[in-house]
Amino acid sequence: MNKKKFEISHLISQGAKLRGAGSDKVSTPWGVGSDNSNLIDLRVGMPDRENLPSLAFAKHISDILESGDVKALEYEYGSGDADLKAILSDPDYGFTDHSAIPDQFAFYNGSSGCMEAFCATFVDKDDVVIVEGPSFPGTVRAILRSEGFIREVGSDLEGASIGEIEEIYLDCVANDRTLKAIYTIPDFHNPLGRTMSLPRRKEIADFCQEREILVLEDTTYSSLYFDSPPPSSIYSISSGIGVLQMGTFSKTIATGLRLGWLHGTAKLIAALHKTRSDLGNVPFIQNAVSRFILSGEYDEHIVEMRSLYGVKCQNLCRSLDENCAEYIDYQIPGGGFYLWLKILGVSATDLVEKAWEGGLAFPDGNLFFQDPVKNENSIRLAFSGTPQDRLLEVGPILRRSFEKILD
Repeated sequence: MNKKKFEISHLISQGAKLRGAGSDKVSTPWGVGSDNSNLIDLRVGMPDRENLPSLAFAKHISDILESGDVKALEYEYGSGDADLKAILSDPDYGFTDHSAIPDQFAFYNGSSGCMEAFCATFVDKDDVVIVEGPSFPGTVRAILRSEGFIREVGSDLEGASIGEIEEIYLDCVANDRTLKAIYTIPDFHNPLGRTMSLPRRKEIADFCQEREILVLEDTTYSSLYFDSPPPSSIYSISSGIGVLQMGTFSKTIATGLRLGWLHGTAKLIAALHKTRSDLGNVPFIQNAVSRFILSGEYDEHIVEMRSLYGVKCQNLCRSLDENCAEYIDYQIPGGGFYLWLKILGVSATDLVEKAWEGGLAFPDGNLFFQDPVKNENSIRLAFSGTPQDRLLEVGPILRRSFEKILD
């Protein structure tokens, strides 16, 4: 017998439903296309396309495949490339600001894979996880899949609010809830662009250590400073106690590499290995990345990218200041990919729509909050992947969009 209709709503897991599975609602704007070939797309934080190190990687990958080393094409069972782990553990290469042991690193499928592994290993149903509001929405999705309970804290110029963290902790104690972890992006935050101060890092490190609350420190943008590197990491301040550090090559090299890592004490890494079911990350990509770094090409590339992204940020800020100063409020970041703009006088949602009509795309700030009510009428502009000259067009388009709404 052939059924003409097969309902799946009752088959979808609760964790998947919390992430929107089974719903017709569009959950993300990142893949929305446009018929406008001249669109200025500031939706996604991508490395500069014209400066992807394609030729260098082609050579390193070719060398690996021609070497006859079959291990590069086999499962690595979570052990990871020895050379790459040694590189990450050595502070001279700039991936950590402290001495570490190679076996304190585990590789995953980009930062999203790291987040999934963290949640699978440490987050139980109804565990409370604190995130900054706003924060990267992919983080929220991973926590929801594990049926964790998200609590958002606001940020000031110093970083995540320690006062709000304390309030949530006391509320958890009073209601017999487990505050399991705090997720933070302390360096060139996505989407805020801010960098957490050293005193705030110490406050959070001390608070969490005393109460045995995990800290997941996302260092995705830490290497992408324009002039000065960020303060000491929370991991370094805590000597690694109770902290997992997350990193990725997606923003510094290329998103398609899908190579990220978690760094922690031996006990934390051992726990992560126990929950693996993917037989490891891609060995020949790990090997190619290690060769790219050891050759000195990575250092040259990252220095060039820091300068380029700094100029792009300056171009965007100049365009905004010259055309939209009375309509916006923002702080200039010291690195990373993003500008976070508070919109004055009109609805950010209306502005997104009008700008789209004018050939400019960017996300509404609501998308970066679990509770959209907390959004203060903001938008995010990702400048990293857009040509410099096109960034100068952003201000005029935005101004026309403001004027059309106010007319």
